[in-house]
Amino acid sequence: MDASEFFQIVAEPNYEQLIGDPSDLRSLWNAVVSMNTIAEFLALDRLEYQPVTRSTLDNAAADIRKQFPSLLDLKFCAETFKHVRKIPRISSGEISILASSTGFSSGDQTTWKIDELDVVTVLHNAFKTISSFPEFK
Repeated sequence: MDASEFFQIVAEPNYEQLIGDPSDLRSLWNAVVSMNTIAEFLALDRLEYQPVTRSTLDNAAADIRKQFPSLLDLKFCAETFKHVRKIPRISSGEISILASSTGFSSGDQTTWKIDELDVVTVLHNAFKTISSFPEFK
């Protein structure tokens, strides 16, 4: 599956499912996590699907995200969803929680925030950005 197929078959339908039922937390989770993967798919597409090292792919995806702040916000939200808590690695052994998705309630959309980010707004902004890429037109 190439980048365009992933967008058309996975990410966009997940987003549209949330649009169809904006109160469905599962749809939000699916849309955020799948849409976040677009940066890696796009990076591989731009690298012409050549075999590359993990760091080359990571750097290419990071460059895409740096160009589009909405994708950085999306990554932050997706990682918080996937790992439940975004805890920075600290060598001092100190406990620190940067962000958490444990406060989300499926019945209360006002809880759908990670730090100061409204996750639905982050998703809409990222979708708008991604939809503008020539690879997905």
